[in-house]
Amino acid sequence: MTTTTPALTLVDLLPVSDTQTWDQAACKGDPNHDAWFPYPSQDFDYARGICAGCPIRRQCAEFAATTGQSGVWGGHEFDRGKLLRD
Repeated sequence: MTTTTPALTLVDLLPVSDTQTWDQAACKGDPNHDAWFPYPSQDFDYARGICAGCPIRRQCAEFAATTGQSGVWGGHEFDRGKLLRD
């Protein structure tokens, strides 16, 4: 009998932090990983659309900026904590 490992979701990739609000993230359970880490030439409308209604959007973007994250955080694209695109 073979067992399969369940696919990771974006919330599984979120960093551990001292906030308890990550479970409220609108991206929780989203299986579309590539949308959250676009190449510079790709749009990030999908991720931005999910972030638009997120209750922790501001905190997420602040976390990315202060901890040097890359990818789409809080509806903005970051590269090592620097805002690339709104």
